[in-house]
Amino acid sequence: MNKPIGVLIVEDSEDDALLLLRELRRGGYEPVCERVETHEALKAALENGRWDIVISDYVLPGFSGLAALNILKESGQDLPFIIVSGNIGEDIAVAAMKAGAHDYIIKGNLTRLVPAVERELREADVRHEKQRAEEELKVERQRAEKALKEANETLERCVAERTAKLAQSEAELQRSNSDLQQFAYIASHDLQSPLRNVEGFVKLLARRYKGQLDAKADEFILHISNGVKDMQMLIRDILEYSKVDSGGKMFASVDMSLCVNKAISNLRAEIDEKNAEITHNETLPVVYGDAIQLTGLLQNLIGNAIKFSQEQPKVHISWKREGNRAVFTIQDNGIGMDMKDTDKIFAVFHRLHSKSEYPGTGIGLAICKKIVERHGGLIWVESEGEKGSTFYFTLPMKE
Repeated sequence: MNKPIGVLIVEDSEDDALLLLRELRRGGYEPVCERVETHEALKAALENGRWDIVISDYVLPGFSGLAALNILKESGQDLPFIIVSGNIGEDIAVAAMKAGAHDYIIKGNLTRLVPAVERELREADVRHEKQRAEEELKVERQRAEKALKEANETLERCVAERTAKLAQSEAELQRSNSDLQQFAYIASHDLQSPLRNVEGFVKLLARRYKGQLDAKADEFILHISNGVKDMQMLIRDILEYSKVDSGGKMFASVDMSLCVNKAISNLRAEIDEKNAEITHNETLPVVYGDAIQLTGLLQNLIGNAIKFSQEQPKVHISWKREGNRAVFTIQDNGIGMDMKDTDKIFAVFHRLHSKSEYPGTGIGLAICKKIVERHGGLIWVESEGEKGSTFYFTLPMKE
């Protein structure tokens, strides 16, 4: 199948334009073309169309290839510009190239047209890719500089506040800690900018050089890409952990049935992939808390139950009332764990398995613990190796 190409032809001879199109089709292209022969028509075509290349006759009645080149420059579009002429001297060709034309072709020898078009399209892709990378780098640098300035200002403010309030009450100390959490959030957030730069250039390397170097080079690029993804996941989880207290919403009545349904909806891809079976009591209580965080709590626990399973995952959510608190139970048929490890799993970065066995950052259960504690509750687990786990957590009831 011929490759589509948008060609804007500046030519007063329809026959000559047809010869150009025929040559392009012979070279494997399927041109979408418009022919213009005046200043006004060229400007309108550049404004209204999307073109890959401009091919222009050098001399037209009342118009010229150099005038067309100037109009293209004024439009701000970086398009390959090839001059085609029936009779062009070397001095004129050199002048045209100095003015910005990318190549010139003699009408009597159009065999050079397709190779010239292919070369200029490749070089245009390289220029555009470089321009995009430079623009993205400039934007990211500006964001990083702004974020660094804000982080430094926040750090200076936090240090000053902490120094001044060391001897004050517990309430004021907590406020200082809140400021430090905010600083940690900003500082961690700034790590995203250089990582996005690395990710962008790795993608560029993979797209441009994959298969052109040796197998080790492709493997190295893959390792770098996976490392960036792991780091981005880690930063996201750290930010999520750091903002449980500072970024939470005001407590209100929360229907846990809605939270469970939302968590299941968010996990739909994982559930379908492993054909997981998620069930819960027909009626779940209304509690007092932060609906977004409680949805995240359920999503983490259900997601873990699906991930740490060697067969079809089955998860059941139930609850019971104890005084003014609801005790929730999430029971699974997963791989389970040794009870001596149950106190460790809620610590930040603690993992019972390697990343090659089960991916993750080791922060999910720490986030769950922090969410439950923010709600004044407790979370714990009972488990037995190869026989599944049961997680429990308590939340205040809404009367």
